[in-house]
Amino acid sequence: MAFSQSTVPMRWPSGPLDIARQSKVEGFTPAARTALERWHEPAALDFIKNSPVDCLVISWAGGLPEDAAQQKTIAPLVAEAHKRTLSVIGWVDGKVDSTAAIASAKAAGLDAVAIEGFTGKSVFPVITWADRAKTPWDAASPVLAVTDNVWTGVRGATTPAAGEEATEAGPTAAPWLDFNSWFVQLARARVSKPVWMLFDPPGKGAVITAQAYSLAIADQESRGGRWVLSLDEKLRAGLASGDAAAQKIWQSVSDTITFFAKQHVAWRNYKCAGIVGVISNYTGDNYEMSGEILNLSGRRDLLCQPIWTSRAATTPFTGLKALVYADTAKPAPALRTKMMAFVQQGGLLITGPGWGNEGVALTGAAAPQMYDVDRYDVRAVGKGRLAVAKSELLDPWEVAADVNTLVSYGNDLFKFFNSSSTGCNYYTVAPDGKSAVLHGFSFAPPRGVRTAWLRDKHLGAKLWTIGAAAPVPLKPVPAEHFSGEEYQLPAGAIQNYIALEFEV
Repeated sequence: MAFSQSTVPMRWPSGPLDIARQSKVEGFTPAARTALERWHEPAALDFIKNSPVDCLVISWAGGLPEDAAQQKTIAPLVAEAHKRTLSVIGWVDGKVDSTAAIASAKAAGLDAVAIEGFTGKSVFPVITWADRAKTPWDAASPVLAVTDNVWTGVRGATTPAAGEEATEAGPTAAPWLDFNSWFVQLARARVSKPVWMLFDPPGKGAVITAQAYSLAIADQESRGGRWVLSLDEKLRAGLASGDAAAQKIWQSVSDTITFFAKQHVAWRNYKCAGIVGVISNYTGDNYEMSGEILNLSGRRDLLCQPIWTSRAATTPFTGLKALVYADTAKPAPALRTKMMAFVQQGGLLITGPGWGNEGVALTGAAAPQMYDVDRYDVRAVGKGRLAVAKSELLDPWEVAADVNTLVSYGNDLFKFFNSSSTGCNYYTVAPDGKSAVLHGFSFAPPRGVRTAWLRDKHLGAKLWTIGAAAPVPLKPVPAEHFSGEEYQLPAGAIQNYIALEFEV
């Protein structure tokens, strides 16, 4: 089968293997188990009728004896899925005999099979999947499928059965935000194939709201990735029983997917307007450091662009204010020369100790007036600056904060005001430069976001919200304390995600 950026996959309960898988995640009650078994029936496909879902991902034993029972169970479901022009993928958990897994999937009439770490060749479509730490970047797979991801949102804030919210604080005592979008952005900078992110909703009796589902979808979609949709136990049971509340949540899920996958497909090709390039080979310890710099900078609304060292020689630094090079090994001579040329022309390079002695130390009035600049030896090089850490870069949280400070808040492209519940927002520009989109996230719907500030002026603006029939035109007002312009957002318009679309 052919996969594209428009394919919308969903993890589908399909037999004994999925009952076993979900039991490990959630711990089934007898009623929930009965409800799940209804999803094995062909008629259950009516649950997603008129939705954008066009691909079912089912658990597969991968050539083991369990396949015989699985094939018999799912045969009617697969046949009905194909009647409805739905594709079916067999997902193999754990390492198995690849040849047997492929043969059994083909015999069962599946359209593809997903096998962990697969590196072989096959005429039958095989999706190679792996955890983040072992991402199969160079595998000959039609899709980059990655597991070991997080549930989007404030960690611990999914409403438990008792109704009280719980949060987990980060080093600054602010609630800790779990996002996958930084990794999607990293992946999209490396591969041109579809990026599928796999994770399940929290189990153990957590109440997953429609807003939580929308946030999880928007997190991946705003960067051009796709969540392999996975529903929680209560929602599946509710849909199976015809519960109105469950159907309302599902409609919200469907609307969110449609918003990105059907209504705003062009946004997937927009490019990050990030002003900081993080150069790394993103492997081993370098992945832990540079990847976390991307992650943590995003929470500070400092837009960064990942630049793989393998592609840095041909990647233009146009539009960047700063580069970060935190890899432990020295860069190749050609890359080092290119980075120093960037500095000579007026850029900032932030790097670890041992870089070299280029430049003249900034002292007196010329020295940066920053509270933590003492961690860096800041020198003037040509028209730019070189900031070399005085000791090893060990704490990515600290490095991300330093980058934000050294780059200067005066270079910020946007800010959301009147709310402390935003983070991981994302500003992108169309390939032709004629339009831009600011993706905004909120984690406390009752408070919301009331004002958006942008440094650059635009010819027009409109506010998109999921499920709305049409966008709301916005008029700018001069910023009160900054240059640029502000947009007053309608009260109550923001639940968890908004998109501000601008004419440039």
